Amino acid sequence: MTVTAEAPAQPLTTHFLHHFDLAYGMVLELAEDFDNETARLAPAPHKPLVWFLGHLICATDYFSTLHQGTESLVTEEFSRHYAGNDNNDWSWGPSLAEMIELYQQVHARMRAFVAGLRPEDLDSESPLEPFGDDRLKNLGKALSIIQMHDAYHCGQIGCLRVALGKPVPF
Repeated sequence: MTVTAEAPAQPLTTHFLHHFDLAYGMVLELAEDFDNETARLAPAPHKPLVWFLGHLICATDYFSTLHQGTESLVTEEFSRHYAGNDNNDWSWGPSLAEMIELYQQVHARMRAFVAGLRPEDLDSESPLEPFGDDRLKNLGKALSIIQMHDAYHCGQIGCLRVALGKPVPF
């Protein structure tokens, strides 16, 4: 019998995956006890849960289009509505369940890509020009930014939960 060993995980890749998965798990845990109606509530100055989910979906999806060369999983209308901070019509858009499903899809797609990276890949640059932040052109910098972005918004979702009278689960 022949045993084929998998290549050992790269420490840097393991680090990126750990933090990417950590923020992802926190977002899902923070969203667990919301229903479709409550997910659209936001006492001032907060944004509702659906905005945070949509925003994180847009960011991860955009990373994938830049660095993986994938087609966007969201429509242009979805991106216009959730990528920025200016919209206040939270009745628009997919249900909470559909938002969570999209969030899971963009995470899985990016996670599979990150799992296959080697340290030398982190210096690569996207052939596309990034919108808004030139640091997104570099793969390693973009990975760091997406992790910090997700963690930052986890904190805001925690504050939203408190404003809505919900405990923060961790």
